[in-house]
Amino acid sequence: MRIAALCAVVGVALTTGALALSDHASSQAALEERTSQEVTAIFAGVPQHQNTLGSPTAPVTLEVFGDLKDADSAGWFIRNLPAIIQGYVRTGALKLEYHGFKRNTYSPQEFVKEQTAALSAGAQNKLWNYTDTFYHEQHNEFATYVTNTYLANVAHQISGLNIGLWRTDLHTGRREEQTTAEDQTAHNLDLHVTPSFRIGPTGHPLHNYSGHTIIKNQNQHPFTQPEAQDINNAIKELNISH
Repeated sequence: MRIAALCAVVGVALTTGALALSDHASSQAALEERTSQEVTAIFAGVPQHQNTLGSPTAPVTLEVFGDLKDADSAGWFIRNLPAIIQGYVRTGALKLEYHGFKRNTYSPQEFVKEQTAALSAGAQNKLWNYTDTFYHEQHNEFATYVTNTYLANVAHQISGLNIGLWRTDLHTGRREEQTTAEDQTAHNLDLHVTPSFRIGPTGHPLHNYSGHTIIKNQNQHPFTQPEAQDINNAIKELNISH
């Protein structure tokens, strides 16, 4: 009798555990589907080419230097970017360029792996979808979680991305070297935090941009994250109509 009772208890516990795992998997799948739909809507119809978002003829360029494991970069993407896209990128007034900058990813190998995955999505003109999805999925920056499985899971959430081609592109196109070069460029520009920004007329030298101020003195490093109104003010300061 005692054995039978114990077996019954164990059976209930196993069933409960299985149901909990099933509920968690369903909840995670639903969350990923919502993220996929949200990201798709944000970028739908906006031109992309490799790391550039927006019309190539846009009169103003905003460079964004981010680290995919940086919480501040994620915050800017999730909170501020949608309104900037809607108000300035979709209208043709602004184009954005994304560059990797290692600040919060502790491991150099992990940084190269995550940024190479984004650049590989960029080969299909989906880099901004990939980075935004990664930022939605972001874990604690001190955890080592950027595995091949994690990166593939992000890729699978991107509507229209050819996964087989994405996997191939991970190992072609000298994207690891490009990642290292972008990071070095950020250091050469004397940038210090992520996200960092540079803005200016397209085709002309860009200035470091604090988010509220175009920094003409490169030794100054005030930092705030630009919102849509800040972009409007910057365009006015540059004397470029939109």
